[in-house]
Amino acid sequence: MAPQSFLIVLAVVLSFAGPAVVVVVGQPYIPLGPYCSTTGNFTTASDYQVNLGDLMSSLPQSAIANRGFDKGTSGQAPDEVFGLIMCYADRNWTQCQNCLRAAAAGVQQICPFSREMKACYDACVVQYSNVSFFSVADLTVAFYVWVDAFVTDMAAMNATRWSLMTRLAEEAAGNGNSLRLANGSQAYTDSQGSSHVMYGLAQCTRDLNGSECARCLAKFVAELSSSHPNNTYGTVKGYSCYVAYKIGENLGITIPPDTAAPPRPPPSRPPPSPTTVQDTEEEYATVHLVQWVWECYGQGRILDAADARLDREQLDGEEMERVMVTALWCAHPDRALRPSIRQAVNVLRCEAPLPCLPANMPVATFLPPLSRLQAESGAVTGSSSGSAGTTRSSIATEASSLLR
Repeated sequence: MAPQSFLIVLAVVLSFAGPAVVVVVGQPYIPLGPYCSTTGNFTTASDYQVNLGDLMSSLPQSAIANRGFDKGTSGQAPDEVFGLIMCYADRNWTQCQNCLRAAAAGVQQICPFSREMKACYDACVVQYSNVSFFSVADLTVAFYVWVDAFVTDMAAMNATRWSLMTRLAEEAAGNGNSLRLANGSQAYTDSQGSSHVMYGLAQCTRDLNGSECARCLAKFVAELSSSHPNNTYGTVKGYSCYVAYKIGENLGITIPPDTAAPPRPPPSRPPPSPTTVQDTEEEYATVHLVQWVWECYGQGRILDAADARLDREQLDGEEMERVMVTALWCAHPDRALRPSIRQAVNVLRCEAPLPCLPANMPVATFLPPLSRLQAESGAVTGSSSGSAGTTRSSIATEASSLLR
């Protein structure tokens, strides 16, 4: 017997999402100027969409186990999907893991039905395609980030930056560098006799060999000079490599741990609550509705969560699945990954693909209150999308870091 009716399940999971659906308007996991292909789009429930969902559900965890990077494929040609995901080293391990999960889960919302997608976030990069792109550097600049603070001796700063960043690029591309990243610092004295220290980072995706990594970093290091001639902080982000520098303060580099963190213990059985059902018959245990429906989803039998009294022959199975998966999306334990009302309605109207939810119900995570984020945000930054060619303002660096 299915616990209660499907309509109750739907009502409960939607109420579980609560007012946080409105908060998603400020959702932090939004890439700047992502690339979405517009030709040869796939369709709902196609083999390509199934393969994409399978790949994106597995990549984050495998990347976490592989020190913040992984690539893989799913399916067979012509519907084979190639995917890659990686963390940027100037974000901490928690931000890295959160970004990996959010980026992979959101690819079909960022680029609905696209056969190719590339997106750079604050803490990670994700891309997929129907053709293999591994081992070949993509020299496209996704966007720039800088701080509107400037040095007085531009010549001394540029000479130091060129020396530091070319050295780090060479180290990152070195044959013995399995992580394809290098960071370091270099001191210099300006024309007024003041001493400064510059910190830098050079990083490539780990599918690249040394020569392809060096080719990508050489272009991006040159971009630093032209895009940030005298800024005290600047980055150039791309889909295959990333460079950053900062004067007077280190970049907070995180070298991914050698082994993944131990798995969380399974959650204890929750007490009865508005989102649980206590069956009156002794042989049935207390069931957490959202968790139970999510288990059905993960096992590929979400329609089993519908009320057994419903006439299956009179129902549209695909339509019911769309309603139930959307309901789970709205009840996602991580508030940042819940949809806006517009996104949910678009899926229900078949105007957007079904979201790719993880097979297992995620553990809830919590962000600091907005007041704290505002209090801790500091320097004003700017960003520019390389692909779109337009300049736009972005949120403060510190606030962005906290949100991710």
